Amino acid sequence: MKVVQTMVSPEEHALLVARARQTRQNLKDLLRSILRSYLLSEDAKTDDPFFDLKFKGWNGERGSVERNAALYGAGAQNWSS
Repeated sequence: MKVVQTMVSPEEHALLVARARQTRQNLKDLLRSILRSYLLSEDAKTDDPFFDLKFKGWNGERGSVERNAALYGAGAQNWSS
């Protein structure tokens, strides 16, 4: 798993916490489900070639390195490590 961090306004945070309570989820699980739902929705640009890129790597461990090489060239800096 990868960590994704962002800032939200106090109002957005309050709405997220209220929704998490309504659905009896913790905030982390609620945000994952929101992201998953968005990415699977029609709003996601499924015709974007980025989503066609699939990298397995060795046990999935080098997927980000291979993705960076494909997108930015073989010498691309890997910031995920």
